[in-house]
Amino acid sequence: MSENRTILDRLIKVAVNFGPLSRFEPLAGDASTRKYFRLIFKDGTSAVAMALPNPGANEESTFLEIQSFLENLLVPVPRIFAHDPTAGIVILEDLGDDLLEIVGRKADAQGLEHLYLLAVDNIILLQKSALAGKSRCSAFDLAFDEPKLMWEMDFFLTHFVKGWAKNTPSSVALAELNSFFRKICQELASEPRLITHRDYHSRNIILNNGRLYMIDFQDARMGPAQYDLASLLRDSYVSLPEDLVEKLIDYYFKNAFYLLNHDYDHFRRIFDIMALQRNIKALGTFGYQASVKGSSRYLSAIPGTAANISYTLKRRPEFKSYFSVLEENILSPSLLIPTV
Repeated sequence: MSENRTILDRLIKVAVNFGPLSRFEPLAGDASTRKYFRLIFKDGTSAVAMALPNPGANEESTFLEIQSFLENLLVPVPRIFAHDPTAGIVILEDLGDDLLEIVGRKADAQGLEHLYLLAVDNIILLQKSALAGKSRCSAFDLAFDEPKLMWEMDFFLTHFVKGWAKNTPSSVALAELNSFFRKICQELASEPRLITHRDYHSRNIILNNGRLYMIDFQDARMGPAQYDLASLLRDSYVSLPEDLVEKLIDYYFKNAFYLLNHDYDHFRRIFDIMALQRNIKALGTFGYQASVKGSSRYLSAIPGTAANISYTLKRRPEFKSYFSVLEENILSPSLLIPTV
């Protein structure tokens, strides 16, 4: 309670510079320690405030840097209205509540396809503009190299398999899991790298005035061209029709071929492997939120994420020998959603 009171005091201190405040509303945040609020002013205007947990620690510097970089590339991101580093508050443009997750579920088949074509276009815009641009940001100095990808797999083992599922794999099973993880991470790490949003899915995309905006982009880094596409189309929160997924993969390949240096079969293979790694990593995050943070918010996303993994594994016969150990430690536990 005292923590919330302190945050509200910091919010009010910054918000008064915009005019009389009518009220504020807490907003659902991401899996980080940042907190978000909608500020509603007496003149009817609004803004979104991002509150950092440690004011004065400059934790928002990466967010501000990446936002400026993306905005200069004309990639659609929320504008920044104010920043008070001593209060740890950033005031952002209010883009509304129409997350792609929500509007996509309300759309008919044609509308859904249109929305996701816009989302894929944003990936291409980001990659193309970053390649053509002369400016750089800290994201260019970070990469999904083998150590980073394997760290995410270890995080999954710790917080999903052992933490959330309370399963201790045998030494044989653990060796098989690590062999599989090493195989896919080495292949992904050997791919050419483009800039990635790094968390580009339906809860980090907002529809505003007919345009899709990216949010939660502060973890951008270099990775395979397929990274954001796999994040979008093998989403933990939305299950898209498979014919639409294939159409969007083809659309990306045909419109971003100048960014790629391999044929379609290789491109499609790396998309699947990237989706596997990304979905397994997501389960690690969900397990951590449940078993360490005590949050049940992401439990409902576990079965859908596991379904993505199962579908992709079955598409790739070269991974058949790993299916049994993956089923035991990933797929079967994902069907068990306890009350936290």
